[in-house]
Amino acid sequence: MGRPQLTEQQDRIAVTVVAPGLTRTPATGVVPAEEFEMVAARQALPRPLTPDGTAAVVAMLVSEDAAVLTGQVFTVDGGLVMR
Repeated sequence: MGRPQLTEQQDRIAVTVVAPGLTRTPATGVVPAEEFEMVAARQALPRPLTPDGTAAVVAMLVSEDAAVLTGQVFTVDGGLVMR
């Protein structure tokens, strides 16, 4: 989801996707702490992901600094997909 929406846009609307990794939120409260620790240990930056980290990426993407960005997927996972 993302690129199909971009190609369907006729009004030159930017479409960008943020793909967060396993992040501590009320919705992930049922996930055992060991799971968070295991995932964090496999990340290039081995620390827990927070909603604030993902929100910072979203804030940048909705700012004028990102005016020329579109059709991208920003993976916010501490570098997990790198490994």
